[in-house]
This record gives sequence, C-alpha cells and structure tokens, in this order.
Amino acid sequence: MDETTPREPHDERPREVGGEPVAVPPSALGSERRPEDSESADSESDADSTPRPADTEPVAPFEPDTGPIPVQSPTAAHTAGTGSETVGDVPLGPAPVHWPQPEPTPPPAVDPLAAALGNASLLGIGYLLLRRRWLAVLAFLVTIGYLLVSALVVRNVFFHLVLVLWAGALAWHGWRIAAKSGQVPSPRRQRVIGVAAVLPVLVVVTLVRVDAAGIESDSDAARDGGDCDKSVAEVARLSFAHRLADPPLVARGEHATATCQRLAASAASLKTGLNGRHAALDQGFTGLAGLLKDEPAYDNVVRHVLDDFLAELPKRENCEVADVTQWLRDHRPEGDLLGRAADVVPGLQPKALLSCADSLLARQSLQPALTRYKSLVAMYPNHELTPRAKEGAQKAQWAIELAAVRSALGTSTGRPRYCDAAPPYTAAPPHAPPGRAYVAGSSEFTARLPAGWVVDDVANATVVLCVGPSGEGSVAKSCPYIEIGGLRRRSTVSFHRIAVPVRAIELTSGRVLSDVTLEIGGATCPEFLNTSTVGDVKEKVVPTDADVHAAFAPLVSR
Repeated sequence: MDETTPREPHDERPREVGGEPVAVPPSALGSERRPEDSESADSESDADSTPRPADTEPVAPFEPDTGPIPVQSPTAAHTAGTGSETVGDVPLGPAPVHWPQPEPTPPPAVDPLAAALGNASLLGIGYLLLRRRWLAVLAFLVTIGYLLVSALVVRNVFFHLVLVLWAGALAWHGWRIAAKSGQVPSPRRQRVIGVAAVLPVLVVVTLVRVDAAGIESDSDAARDGGDCDKSVAEVARLSFAHRLADPPLVARGEHATATCQRLAASAASLKTGLNGRHAALDQGFTGLAGLLKDEPAYDNVVRHVLDDFLAELPKRENCEVADVTQWLRDHRPEGDLLGRAADVVPGLQPKALLSCADSLLARQSLQPALTRYKSLVAMYPNHELTPRAKEGAQKAQWAIELAAVRSALGTSTGRPRYCDAAPPYTAAPPHAPPGRAYVAGSSEFTARLPAGWVVDDVANATVVLCVGPSGEGSVAKSCPYIEIGGLRRRSTVSFHRIAVPVRAIELTSGRVLSDVTLEIGGATCPEFLNTSTVGDVKEKVVPTDADVHAAFAPLVSR
C-alpha cells in the first residue's frame, strides 16, 4: 500500500481586506483542493451513483484489510460548492460557519466644554451629547419643576439664585463625564452645539428680564408721581414669561398692586367720610397712616389721595363740611403729611358752621342749629362771623322755647299742660298794660274781649290766660216775682254773677301773675221771667260786652 502524504491544513484565520480582518467560510476554502482530490472524489461519486442490476451476484462478505488504512485530511471533507462535511464517504450535513464576535461599541468622545455649555442651558443638552438620555430627561424635568415652584410658590431672590447654582452643577457634571470619554480630535462641531443650546436661553432670559425691569421702572415712576392706578396698570403687563425669568420682580409687582388696592380702600373710606360719617373718616385716615408706616415709598401716592380729599371737601354741603372739619379738629392725624389735613379747618369750619346752622334753623331743626351756633361762638370767639352766630343762637333758643310753649298749650285735652307747668319764652316782652293775651281753655267769654286784647298766636302775646269753665258766682240782686195766672203765687229770684276761674301767666318768664276767679256782672231783674220753678229761684245775670271787659281788664290791660 502506498504511503499517504498528509496535506497542508487549511488556513482558517481571518483574512485582511483593506487593513481589516475578514472571516472566510470553510466552503470558500474548499475551492483550493488539489486536482487529484477532485478526481478521486468524482470517481467515487460516479461509482456510488451507478445502478446495479438486480441479477448481480451477491457481494462477497467484507473482509477486513490488514493493510494500512488511508486517512483523509479534514480539509478534504469540504466538498467544493456544496458546503457539506463528510467523514470518509458518509456526509454529515452542512459545515458550521465560525464568525468572529463583534466587540462592544465604546461611548463617543465628547468635548468637556461642549457638554458643560449644553448642560448650562438647563435643558440637558450636554447629557444628550454624551448619550445619557435619562440624565437629560431628569435634568429637564427638575429644571421645569423648579421654575414652576420659583414662579408660583417661593418667589424670593435666594430661592431664585439656587437655579444659577443648579445650572453650574449641571455644567460641572457634564464637564466631568465628558472629560472621561476621551479626547476629541476636532471639538468645534460639538462646541457649536453647546453654544447653540445655551446662547438662546441666555438671550431670551436676558430680554425677558430687561423687559420686566422696564415695566417695574414704569410702575415705580407712576407711583412716585402719585398715580397708583397707572402703577397697577403697568404691573398688569407682567406675563407668565416674566414670572419664570424673574419671580422676585413679579412678586414685587404684585406687592405694589396689593399696596395700591389697600390705598384705594382708604381713599374710598375718605370719600364716604365726606358725607360727615366719622367712622369712615377714622377708617380712612387710619389706613393711610398704616400704609405710610409700612410703605414709606408711597408717600407721594398718599399725598395725592389726601389732596383729592381736601380739594373735594369745600364742594360738599355746609353741614357735611362742618362735620368733617369738626372730626379733623378733634382727631388731628399724626405726622406732617396727614397732619396738614387739619390745617384747613380754620379756613373752612366757621363759615360751614354758620351756614349749616342757618339752614337747620330755616328747616326748624332747632336744637342742631343751636348746637352749631354755640360751637362757632365757643371755638372762634374772635372770628368775624361770631356776632352772627350769637344772633343765630339767640333765635334758635327762642324758637326752641316757643316750640315748647306751643307744645304745652296745644297737645292736651281739657286744661292745657302749660297752665300747670309753664316753660318760659324769653323772646316775649314782659307783661305790662296794655298787654296782649293768649287764651288757653274756655273761650265762652274771652271771645267777647276786644281784638287788641287777645291774639291768636302765642308768639305775639305777653300773657297767657288759662280760663276754666264758668260757674255760679255771688248774688248780684234778688227780685220778687208774681206768677201770672193760676194761683198767683209769689217767689223771689236771686240773680248771681258769673264766676270764671282764670290763671294769668307771664309768657316771657312762665311766672303766674294771678290765679283768681273772675265774677262777671250783668243785667238783673227783668220785668218778665220765664221759669217753671216755684219758690226761690236762682238765675245768672246777663252780662254785656262791657261787663266781660270789666271783668278781664285787670288781667290783660292793667
């Protein structure tokens, strides 16, 4: 048996194409087999594929060959173009392909400055450059949440400065991670991305803050000019963008609005107080004083409100001016600014008091008028209007007394209350003849008095005559009479004077001048007398006007 020469093993190492290793499958390597191997394989294949006749003699039993066994090289098992693997002549199926495993892709190298600038935008752009998407999302959400809290809840400078520290922390963290990612040969592109991320944020925030500062400046200028309404209108221009960019400034604007609303409430109270309501005046000036204490920068606005109040005061009705000036006199506001409100009192109050008192007197509001007159006299004894106030006070006093007299004379039935408790009427002259009488009570006989003796209005009288019902007085004369016809009986008839109780009261003092029962005489003993009484008869005299005059003359004209 011939000696079998071993073949060279196939080189299955990856080949290099263009400097990079390329894996070559074993099927491709099978094309390099030797010619003799192909011929041998073909002959064997043809031999195996030739059909045998059915009548072929049986094959002799296999006898093992004691000679050397040929050994086929592993590379010969790969048939060209089939990709199959055989052991000897027995095919085992497709040959396995051994591909090299790819190595994991390393993270990209990022320029530290680009990562820091991207993160400084507070939007997590640096983390996106580093392929740290979750960190980018987390940074963005934290930034948005912090901005909302800063804009809506905690709006102070210190809390807002934390946002700057947060931006610095994000920039530092991005720089640190990028520094470990390797050196970037050309970082220009990444740095342009970082600048493009942070620059618009800085520009927008700067522009919004500058606009907010301008609005605040306009609001402060309006406030310093005393126009709180315009200041509030300027603050109303602040938008939600201003809240995000500069929360402390927006908070100051809202505080300015609240202060102006507080001032407006005090101004409304003062306007109500112009009607003379002391409670509203107290509330208004207390509010202004408290605002000046809390917000000294609003002194011009307070001055403007006070000027409007003082300018409107003289235009009000006199009694309202009198009430307001009286409150200012009694409750002088503290401080130089509010205290000057009381400085207008001497120039307004005397005239207001006099005019108010005159109008009250004309409307028969007697006691309030008297109070106003007396206040003017007491507070301004040397004022040019004081003599007129004294005269007015006297008139009011007399009117009050006369009203009391009339009330006592005319409100009761029967005997007037005046006759028992007479209030004085000092405007009436003392009673002296010839006097003028006002009759209270029965007018049965006083109606027959002369017109010059009796008046219809007590204001024109000097004496009041309280006249009671008439009765039987003393006997003036007794006369005998004979009955005509019949039994012709004789009788005596007594003629009595008429008794009239009268109380004379001096009107000016209420003093009782006399309390007597007047007896009025008259004609007696007529020639004929009609009577149904038999025996002694009582009759009244028949007075003439002269008899009535004579009876009342001592009380009226004496």
